[in-house]
Amino acid sequence: MFGSIFRKFAPEDKDLAAEGQWPVAGIEAALKKQFESVDHLGEDDGFSVYGVSDRGVNFIVALIAPVEGRVAELAFLARFSGFPVDDGMVASINRNLHLSVAGMEEGDLYLLAGVQAAGVFREDTFLLLLEAWRRDLMIVLHALSGEPSILHAFPAARLERARQFATNAAPEAYEGEPVKAPDLLKAYLGSGPSLAMCEECGGRGKRGFVARTCEDCSGSGFVTQRPSRAGR
Repeated sequence: MFGSIFRKFAPEDKDLAAEGQWPVAGIEAALKKQFESVDHLGEDDGFSVYGVSDRGVNFIVALIAPVEGRVAELAFLARFSGFPVDDGMVASINRNLHLSVAGMEEGDLYLLAGVQAAGVFREDTFLLLLEAWRRDLMIVLHALSGEPSILHAFPAARLERARQFATNAAPEAYEGEPVKAPDLLKAYLGSGPSLAMCEECGGRGKRGFVARTCEDCSGSGFVTQRPSRAGR
């Protein structure tokens, strides 16, 4: 069953020759570290199939034709049944996916991803791949939920104090110039405005004999330093 589904959605000219082989034990350990419940469901049509449950969502991870405890390919599959899905929704989902492809089959929505092992297996890198799959699941769930905004599903985003603190305002324009989004990017990457030690308190955050909070840095010990005009 699983083999026919994966072959149906996989490219026909896909090269099955692996550049590397990853240990089944390492993959299984990473799955158990990342997700709530992982069960080995057995073998099916050349696949070693694991059933994974994570935060109420079920999917399978299939290791393709494992040999001597190592595998050259693996695949992910999640099926969503009974939801109102049309071609427009599937197209919209596919435009936003990171790792996967979405498709409809007999009214059900399938989310599939295939990964070919390459290089030496590293758990930290593999966990990033699993996180990309989780993000794809989130994209599908958002589309199926019918919520007008993803913020409705994120508990912290419903907190006004959290939204206020997380706000990133557009940077101020220099001498009447229009605000440019790259200014914020430069600041984040370190070539824009940066933090400098407060000269008034010497980085202590306090001033005076009674150690009042420094008004210049609000007690942090650092002040925002604007980039020079030459660097713009």
